[in-house]
Amino acid sequence: MSLRRAMLVTAGFGTRLAPLTDLLPKPAVPVGNRPTAWYGLDVLARAGIRDVVLNTHHLARQLEQAVREHAPSTLELRFVHEAQILGTGGGVKNAWSPEPDETFVVMNGKLVFAPDLAAAAAVHAAHDAFATMIVKWVPEGDPTAVVQVDDELFVRSLPGCSVVPSVPVRRCMYTGVSLLSAAAWRELPDNGCLIRDGYARWIERGARVLAYVEPSEFRDVGMSHAHYLEANVALASGQVRWPGVEPVAGIGLCEASASVDPGAQLEHCAVGARAQVAPGSELTRCVVWAGASASGKHSDAVFLPDGRVVRVSR
Repeated sequence: MSLRRAMLVTAGFGTRLAPLTDLLPKPAVPVGNRPTAWYGLDVLARAGIRDVVLNTHHLARQLEQAVREHAPSTLELRFVHEAQILGTGGGVKNAWSPEPDETFVVMNGKLVFAPDLAAAAAVHAAHDAFATMIVKWVPEGDPTAVVQVDDELFVRSLPGCSVVPSVPVRRCMYTGVSLLSAAAWRELPDNGCLIRDGYARWIERGARVLAYVEPSEFRDVGMSHAHYLEANVALASGQVRWPGVEPVAGIGLCEASASVDPGAQLEHCAVGARAQVAPGSELTRCVVWAGASASGKHSDAVFLPDGRVVRVSR
């Protein structure tokens, strides 16, 4: 099965990342000196997808500008604005009108995550799935392990679902990436949640909902300041490798237009375009946004272009 179209879910308020999201919407905050949404777009482009729609709400103009500036050139982008938030299910329903028998990708725009979409699509087609959730195994007792799957990797239950599995299950984490059939799209709510008002209802009635297990590194940028910083550090340190994102040993990621004093010491940092790092600075695990300035000795901090410094607790 070839995938042609996808949706990147990028509407929202960005409350968890405030005050970062006072300046940019969550999918546009920089991770590795790129808008967060770029990582999803890069995955979609490398999977051969050419047509991508994004929904917008908070700071919509800034989001569109950031995405268009950095998006892979092979993608045709379309933006759908939500004057009022429609939820993850309603947002997808509002943005798409799939062709008969089409399977399309829905991906959260706050992820640094590179699932094998071609492999997932092949499994989805082979099992004639109504919908497929891309999941990850997590340790026993992990609070994110809310998706219950059987030995054949069909989803048996999840939050909001009244079904109690009658067979042995294992718990896993939903990554925020789905493959949906056109039939599934038709059953999405006009305003509501993809999980509670979509997947839970489908499982309750016995639809073929599949789980595809993906082993790739996973970072959810939007959960907290700590998650945001960790995603940056993972890329700047080389812990997470991504095509085209090349950290410099002992420093991290630094844009060519940034001004970093030769006497400054940086370790596992991301320094954006036109940023300035003053003489004598010692920065460890820090993010300096484009146009921001940093000086002094800091660790686990985010420097914003309006002069604010956000301290991050690990």
